[in-house]
Amino acid sequence: MKAKQTAATAKKTKAKKLRWTEEQVRILKRLHKTRSNAEIAKAVGRNVASVAYKAHRLGLRKGARRWRQMGKENIQHRWGKQEG
Repeated sequence: MKAKQTAATAKKTKAKKLRWTEEQVRILKRLHKTRSNAEIAKAVGRNVASVAYKAHRLGLRKGARRWRQMGKENIQHRWGKQEG
C-alpha cells in the first residue's frame, strides 16, 4: 500500500508543462532584444528560466544596446555604483 501512496503523491507533485502560446512567442520575439528576461517573464506570465530557455531555442539574441545596459545594471547591483 505504501508504494501506491508514493506513486500517487509523486503524480500530484509532478509539474504540468504548459506549452507556449503563439501570443506569448510573439511577445517574446518583440521584447527580447531590448528588455530584460525578468520584464518579459512578467509580460508573458512565465518564469525567467523559461523565458531564457525559449529564447535560446528560438535563436534570439539580445541587442548590443541591451548588453551594455545589462553590464551597467550588473555593476550597480554588485557594487552599488553608477557606471558613466
